[in-house]
Amino acid sequence: MADLLRVYGVFSVAEFFADIFLSWFPFYYMGKCAFLVWCMAPTPSNGSIQIYTRIIRPIFLKHEAKIDNIAKDLKGKAAEAADKFKDEAKKATANIMWEEGMKKDS
Repeated sequence: MADLLRVYGVFSVAEFFADIFLSWFPFYYMGKCAFLVWCMAPTPSNGSIQIYTRIIRPIFLKHEAKIDNIAKDLKGKAAEAADKFKDEAKKATANIMWEEGMKKDS
């Protein structure tokens, strides 16, 4: 089942960009349905297992270090952005509280 989800995920991303061009081909939707049925066929050698073990997994294993570095960099940038957002929110809250205090004093 996990293979099917991985293959369907890659297929969905690829189709998102290629659908505009591919939809003009005759029998595109019929071929797409046949491909998805083949990927979900309840046999040991269904399409999702074959595509995952022959194409997707080797590509991910080959580029595993790069993917890990990108994920690590994104995690660091997200943490920095969250910290910056938190600091700005604290400043804005302090300014609002100070302005409210000034209104009460006058």
